[in-house]
Amino acid sequence: MRKTYTTLLLVFLLAGGLASAAFAGPRPAPARAHAAVAQASTAPAIDWRNVDQEALEKFTAYLRVNTTNPPGNEVRGVDFYKKIFEAEGIPYETGESAPGRGNIVARLKGQGNGPALILLNHMDVVPVDQRFWTVPAFEGLVKDGYVWARGSEDMKSIGIAELMAVLLLHRNHVPLKRDVIFLATADEEAGGNFGAGWVQKNRPDWYRGAGFLLNEGGESYADASGKPVFFGIDTIEKTPAWLHLTVTGRSGHGSIPIPDSATNRLIAALDRLRQWQPPLELTPPMERGFVSLAPYVAEPWRSRLEHMDQFIREPNARAELAKEHPGWLALLTNTVSITQLEGSKKVNVIGPEATASLDCRLLPGTEIDSWVNQIRKVLDDPSIKIDVILNFPTSHSPDDSALVETIRQVVKSQYPDTGVIYTPLEAFTDSHLFRERGIASYGFSPFAVSGGDARRIHGNDERIPVQSFESGVQLMYQVVYEFSRQ
Repeated sequence: MRKTYTTLLLVFLLAGGLASAAFAGPRPAPARAHAAVAQASTAPAIDWRNVDQEALEKFTAYLRVNTTNPPGNEVRGVDFYKKIFEAEGIPYETGESAPGRGNIVARLKGQGNGPALILLNHMDVVPVDQRFWTVPAFEGLVKDGYVWARGSEDMKSIGIAELMAVLLLHRNHVPLKRDVIFLATADEEAGGNFGAGWVQKNRPDWYRGAGFLLNEGGESYADASGKPVFFGIDTIEKTPAWLHLTVTGRSGHGSIPIPDSATNRLIAALDRLRQWQPPLELTPPMERGFVSLAPYVAEPWRSRLEHMDQFIREPNARAELAKEHPGWLALLTNTVSITQLEGSKKVNVIGPEATASLDCRLLPGTEIDSWVNQIRKVLDDPSIKIDVILNFPTSHSPDDSALVETIRQVVKSQYPDTGVIYTPLEAFTDSHLFRERGIASYGFSPFAVSGGDARRIHGNDERIPVQSFESGVQLMYQVVYEFSRQ
């Protein structure tokens, strides 16, 4: 749940502080809504109690597979999935992009000509400092109504939900009108070069014929009681502009200061950058997201979201957004985070080189060359070398595709009073790699969680409510079931 890769993967809504917002939209149906699903008469009868138990067992076992990136070791995740597919008789293929960096695909063949649906998930997770956790980070502990572990939300839960959808379609011999492709990849938390990016370049047959994709990204929100308030669909994400700065200068002994050393010049330039505030700008995709969210928040923010073009012109708009909803602010401006600094390797040596890394996220329409020129002007030091580490163009999926409509209909069937909204991301996911190839790709989480739980993503004591997980497994299956039969 894209997630950023040097900071928390905080989504449009939850990073904006919705946990403290007063909701004034429609009241949701109960979180557990198995009985509310209106399945067609031809749909297979499924014992959801048994499925819940199986899914939870697979989930906790998967969480015990340590795929921390770096180094990744996603071959461990591949082995986990291989055993399941072999037991079920589902054909699969694997591929290593580098030693230990595994990827796996399985395809259920359809009988029709509809474009295939990819169920994408990444197997790697971000590192853990166990000193700051109150539970073991890789035991998949079920306690107090939660499953606790690194990856419980980002994103092994979605991986298991997608897996269960494939298993249930296969076991029940559901007649599919399109192929369903399960694709689990490496390295998303570091940019995807050893995962989805490698698959794009080296295994095009794995996704041949695909027209649609479901992935992480569109986060879904529940109130404090666990009732879903809305489910989000991510159709667009900000693009990264990761920059590396290098300064060189005279070196020497630390006992004799050098005022214009590389480190001092870099610090001075970074301080100018730290104080800079790029202008606020409302782009059309972000405006659609704000408007769709508005019914679910209280005044004065409801009116502000509905008329964000007017609000951002008010003198105190930036300050109020920064204080109450920093996630929303990030969708209204290009952002800069100074994330890495390095000077000398030794305390008593003034080094000849100093470096810094910047995590910048750009709004749709901002070109990398223009952005680098802006950064160069703000740094105001022509001796600083700027290298682009990562950047790619913004990509967008249609807001009104058949897959989006299926999600809306299935959510309505399970949670009649719960909304479906657009949740553009201030981060990015592997979805952009497939959007760039014409595949309509959407972030969608079937797990509605509170803001407090969402903020644990990439943080300490990551967890997901058991009830949310079990209900989400069914919601994912129902979406895949309905769409694969169209």
